[in-house]
Amino acid sequence: MRSITPIACAVLSALLLTACGSNNSKEQVNQHNGGNPGGATIDTAYQGVWVASGYADALQVKSNSVNYYKFSSDYCVLQASFNGLTTAELNRSVTLSSDESSLIWTAGYGTDTFGAPPRTLNKESSLPAACEDNVLTAESTLSNQDLFALYTQIMQEYYVDFERMDIDWPQLAYNQSLTVTTDINTLYEAVYNTFTALQDGHNSFKAADGTLIKVLGKQTHTMDLIEEYALNHNLHYPLRANEMTASRIAAIEAYLDNALHTEQAIVLKYATSDVEQDSTEQITWFRIDDIGYLRIESMTGYSSVSDDEDDLAHTASALNNLNIAIDQALSELSNTNGLIIDIRANGGGNDYISLAIASRFTDTGYLGYQKYARDGNSVTQTQQALIEPSSHVRYTNKPLALLVSADTASAAEAFTLAMQPHGQATIIGTATQGIFSDILEWVLPGGHTLGLSNEVYLSANDEWFEGSGIPVDIEVPYFSREDRDNTVDSGIETALGVLN
Repeated sequence: MRSITPIACAVLSALLLTACGSNNSKEQVNQHNGGNPGGATIDTAYQGVWVASGYADALQVKSNSVNYYKFSSDYCVLQASFNGLTTAELNRSVTLSSDESSLIWTAGYGTDTFGAPPRTLNKESSLPAACEDNVLTAESTLSNQDLFALYTQIMQEYYVDFERMDIDWPQLAYNQSLTVTTDINTLYEAVYNTFTALQDGHNSFKAADGTLIKVLGKQTHTMDLIEEYALNHNLHYPLRANEMTASRIAAIEAYLDNALHTEQAIVLKYATSDVEQDSTEQITWFRIDDIGYLRIESMTGYSSVSDDEDDLAHTASALNNLNIAIDQALSELSNTNGLIIDIRANGGGNDYISLAIASRFTDTGYLGYQKYARDGNSVTQTQQALIEPSSHVRYTNKPLALLVSADTASAAEAFTLAMQPHGQATIIGTATQGIFSDILEWVLPGGHTLGLSNEVYLSANDEWFEGSGIPVDIEVPYFSREDRDNTVDSGIETALGVLN
């Protein structure tokens, strides 16, 4: 199993205002120009303007090019332009509905044969008013004050729910706007302060200089370990800037590295068979006598094609590689009497990966979860994530124990929701992080990137766990200090008690 990396970023995240990188790519369409720079190459049925108002999306499709915009009431920002496209190339990101009234955005949601609920862009007669003139681009220059005004309007019109944290957004935005000056750090502090109020780990601001602003709603395991170190060394927690010396960071890195490797060693000592991994080292499996153990560390990162390939190529590769790994794992664990699925360290990724895994544990179709997006003062149509039995190797009619924690987030929470309805799994650990929405991503002027939550995910029983996280059936801490000292994993011990 891989250790959590980079540890330095985990240390600095205790301050929640860092310069660590991010790799979200769910909002990308095909990131290359087509192979036919001249001529009318896109079918006329696709040409025109297509809008998904709940997602701030506007596509302008011409005879052989596409402009992709994000818009609000007063602003329009060009996200990307694609030239020389054919219909076939466009179809790798979107498909035309049978009545030709809408485009189904499939990029990032799966393939044409398997995937999570996509989003829909409807045919419109013209671009949104803000996109008719004065369109901004990533190369546009805005003052810090104007950039903050753009940010606050995007949040005002698209953020999923201010009432959950009892936030008066216009007042909060106004108060923070008064602090923004020509110093870029005042912009960062103002964004950080608004994120702190919202307590939503899917909100992020990646500045062009590499600064990442992000505030989690719940403390993660790595933060627990940093707090543990701080208390042991009479430091403040969260750590203060004057405590973050180079030597102190190095010491905390060493402490984290030792703790995480100790935890991995404790997990592996339960193995009574060879320990196997997939090629990405994100999936680990072994036997514990007559019980199987399957650890899934991420819902992304399974593609093996070149970075130059488009989203569909990565999606197809990821699903193929995942299916190979899960086939091998479940085949080797097929004669066990129950299975522990460990996603305690799984921070999410893509819902189509989550659904592909969930489909391995049922013989009948069922509703996994539901979702809709905020759309101004209304909401979009509710979509259903239906779980159908996989055509690949399945593990069914045996008890399951699902280990979760506050580190279990996003697409890993979608997986947890999808495992609830059929009643085969006992959920053990602590409540999940509580960040479900796909990340609505904007490329902003100046080369900055904003990500925010705009969707509501509901369980099959119409429960909303945003912020609170999915509750567990049996509460067990995620590797307490006592566990490490006693070289036991209380989560695995509890799961073995349930399954045996």
